[in-house]
Amino acid sequence: MPANVHPKPFIIHPPANLLTAHRQLRRNSVTLAQKYAFQKLVTEEDLQIMGRGLWNVLNLDASFAAAHKTAGRQILPIIIESDDPALLQLPWETLRHPDHGFLGRSPAFTLSRRVAPPDESPDTPEKGPLRVLLFTSLPDDVDPEKSRLNVEDEQAQVQDALTPWIAEGLVQLEMPDDGRLTTLREYLRTFQPHLVFLSGHGKFHHQPLQKEPPYAAFAFEDEYGRTRSVRDQTIAQAFVGSTAQLIVLSACESGKTVSDALNVGLTRQLSQLGVPHVIGMRESILDAAGIQFARALVDALAARQERPDVALQEARQAITRPLANETTLRRDGVARHLAELSLGQWPLPMLLSPDPSRPLIDWAFEPRPPKYRALSQTLNGVTLPPQFIGRRNELRALKSRYRRGKLRQLLITGPGGQGKTALAGKLALDLAKEGYPVLAWAARPENSWDDFIFDLELRLSAENADKYDRLRARYAGDEAKIAAILLRFLLAQYRGQAILFFDNLETLQDPDTLELTDARVNAWLRAAQNLSEPGLIILLTSRWKWDGWPAGDHHELRHPNYGDFLQMARRQNLAPAFLQNRDRLRKVYRTLHGNGRGLTFFAAAIAEMDAAEEDAFLNALAGAAAESQNDMALAQIIAHLPPDARALLERLPVYHTPVPEEGIFKLAQTAVSGQLSAVSGQPSAISGQPSAVSGQPSAVNALERLTAVSLVESHYNARWQAIEYQIHPLVSDWLAKNAARPPAPLFQIAAQYQRYLFKNERRTLPQAMTVHHALRRAKQKDKAGRFALDYIVGKLNRAGFYRTLLNNWLPDICQAEDDRTRAEALG
Repeated sequence: MPANVHPKPFIIHPPANLLTAHRQLRRNSVTLAQKYAFQKLVTEEDLQIMGRGLWNVLNLDASFAAAHKTAGRQILPIIIESDDPALLQLPWETLRHPDHGFLGRSPAFTLSRRVAPPDESPDTPEKGPLRVLLFTSLPDDVDPEKSRLNVEDEQAQVQDALTPWIAEGLVQLEMPDDGRLTTLREYLRTFQPHLVFLSGHGKFHHQPLQKEPPYAAFAFEDEYGRTRSVRDQTIAQAFVGSTAQLIVLSACESGKTVSDALNVGLTRQLSQLGVPHVIGMRESILDAAGIQFARALVDALAARQERPDVALQEARQAITRPLANETTLRRDGVARHLAELSLGQWPLPMLLSPDPSRPLIDWAFEPRPPKYRALSQTLNGVTLPPQFIGRRNELRALKSRYRRGKLRQLLITGPGGQGKTALAGKLALDLAKEGYPVLAWAARPENSWDDFIFDLELRLSAENADKYDRLRARYAGDEAKIAAILLRFLLAQYRGQAILFFDNLETLQDPDTLELTDARVNAWLRAAQNLSEPGLIILLTSRWKWDGWPAGDHHELRHPNYGDFLQMARRQNLAPAFLQNRDRLRKVYRTLHGNGRGLTFFAAAIAEMDAAEEDAFLNALAGAAAESQNDMALAQIIAHLPPDARALLERLPVYHTPVPEEGIFKLAQTAVSGQLSAVSGQPSAISGQPSAVSGQPSAVNALERLTAVSLVESHYNARWQAIEYQIHPLVSDWLAKNAARPPAPLFQIAAQYQRYLFKNERRTLPQAMTVHHALRRAKQKDKAGRFALDYIVGKLNRAGFYRTLLNNWLPDICQAEDDRTRAEALG
C-alpha cells in the first residue's frame, strides 16, 4: 500500500543572491565535497553544519510550519526549485530543520530537486508490469583490488527484492552480463524499461585552467572487456525516445556539476531530455551502500508501489545505519572501513524531477505470472541449457585469457548439475561467433566415438579426404598420429582455428585413480596438445581433474552465487507463494549448493506437494550427499507422473538423437507384443509409418507433462524448422538404473521412424548415419548392412574414403546373412 502523501508540495525557491550574500555556504559546500573527494571521514557534525547553514539563510520557519500543519499525518514533499546551476549544486539533501532534523532522511518528508515546474498536460503513464533494467559495467582493466565493484551482490539484492513481484507478474527484470554501450541501446529499444539502473564507475572531469569545458563520463566496456569512457552527452542520447521513467545512476560523481555549465553532468542531461525522474550520486558512494540503496529503492517502488520521491527517502534511510565493520571499497576505488564511512553516505543520492508525484507506471492492470518454456540448445550433440545464466566474473576471466593468447586448453571440473557444460558451451558458442568451428563430442553411451570421428572426416574437402585416407593407411594402429593428421587437415580448412570440445569425461575415468581409461580419447588429447597451431583450443569438462593435467589450465567451478540462483529460480515456473518466501529460497539454495539442474528437478518434484511434504522433502535433500540429490528429486518426479506419461518416459531411451514430436507419438501409439499401448490405450500395428498426431490427445498430454517437469528437453532444429525432443541424459541414467530396458520392438519402431525421416524429409548423409545406428541398436544387422550399401557406401566411395570403407564398413556388411548383401559387399 503506497504511503499517504500530501498532494501539495512545499516548494523552496532559494534566493538568487544566496551565494553572494552568504559566502560561508559556498565554503562549507566545497569543504564537504573535498572530504568526499579525498576520502576523508564525513561526520554527522559535518552534515549538521552544512544543513543548519542552508536552513538558517532561507527564513522559512513560519511558512514551513504552516505547510507541515496542513499536511498533518501525511508525508510532506519538499522540492528545491531553481534554474541556477550554482544554487542546485549545493548539497540540499543535508537541509536540517531545528525541530525535524535532516529533512532529506526523515520519514515525515521527501526531498527532491527540479529546475522548473512540470508541464500542465503530462503523458499518461503506461500500464504495467514494471520493466526494470539493471545494467552494470565492469571493465577488466580496472584495479581488481581498489576498483572492482561487487556486481554479483548488487544483482542478487535487486533480484531478492523483486522476485516475489516478478512471480506475480507485477515486475519484469533484465540484467545483461554485457557492459557495452551498444548493449544498453539494444535493451532500451527492445525491452523498453521503465526503471533503469546504470551501475559502474563514473567520473566528473573539470580542469578550470584548461579550455575544454567540464564533462561527466561513464566507464562502459568495449568489445574486449576493457574500459571505454563515454561522455554524458553520448549516453544521454542513447535514452532519446526510450520509455525510461526513472534512471538511477549508481556511479560515483554521476550527479556532480559546476556553476558555469548548466548542461554538465549526466543527471542534468537526462532530466533536460525529458526523463521524468533521474537519481544521481553527488559524490563517490561506498559500494556496499550503493547496493543497499538499490535494494531499498526497488523494494519501495515494487512492493509498495511508492512514488519515486518516497522510495528515495526510504532508500536514504536504509543507508543511514552503520554497515559491517570491515574494509570495503568506495565506488572510486579507495579502501576504508565501512562503519566509519557509512554514516556519511545517505545525503549522496539526489532526485531531479519536475513532478516527483508522477508514477512510473499505471498499476491498475491485470498481472500475468510469467511462464517460461525455453528451448534447449545443441552443439554438435552436446546439449546446452536454453540460456546461459550468470558466472559473469568467471566467464570474463576465461575470455580475458583467450584475448591475451593464454587459453590453449581448459579443463572445467565440478559436481554434476553445477554448470560445467553450460560454461564450456558458452565459451565455445562465443568463440564460434568469431569464426571458430566447434568439434564437439559428449562422452555418453548413446554417442558413438566412431560416429564423431566419421563426422570429422566428412568435413574434409575431397582433396584432403584423399590425402587423409592414404596417410591413415600408412599409420594404421597409431591413433594419436591419425588424430594429428586429421586435425591438421581440418585446421588448414578452417584458417588455423578450431575448438575441440569433449564433455562429460568423468564417464571415462577410473573411479579410484581418476585416470582417463579410453585409449582413443587419450590419443586425441595428446595429438591436440602436441600440435603447434595456436588457433586450436581444447575445452574439456569432467567432475574430476586427473593427475598430470596442468593446474594453470584447470578451472574448478564454484557454486553459483545467490544472484545467479535467483535467476534460475525465476525460470522454473515455481508458484508465486514459493518465490515470495525469501527464507525458503535461501534454504533451497544452501541445500542444493546452488545446483541449477538440481533446482530444475526440485521445482518439478514439489509441484504437487503440500507444505508439509515439501518441507520433509527439502529436509531429506539437506541430509543427502550432493551427488544423490538429483536422483532423489527424479524419483519423486517420476513417482508422481500419470501412468501414460510414465509409460512414455520409459520408452524414450530407444531414440539416441532428438526427434520431432511425431516420432515421440509413434512410440506412444505402438502396442507391444499384442498388448494395448500403455500411453494411448489403443491397439496399433507396428507398421513403420508415422501415425496421425491429432487423434492422440493422451500422447500429447503425456509429452507436455514430461517437458513441463524437465524430464524431456526440447530444442529448435533450424535446418529442418522443427522442434525436437530428447530425454535428458540424467533422466536416461536414472532409468537405466531403476527401470526395465524398453522391449526390442520399440527399438525397431525407432529405427523405422528414423528411416521414414530419411526417405521423406531428411535425405542427408548424417541422417543416413542415424538410421544405420538405430538399426544396429534394434539388432537388425542385415537391414543395417543393406541400408549402408544403398545409401552410405557409395557416398563414401565417391568422397575418396576408401580406407574408411575397408576398415570400418565393409567387414561387418560382409558378415551379413543375406546373400545379396554379402555379395555386393565382397564384389
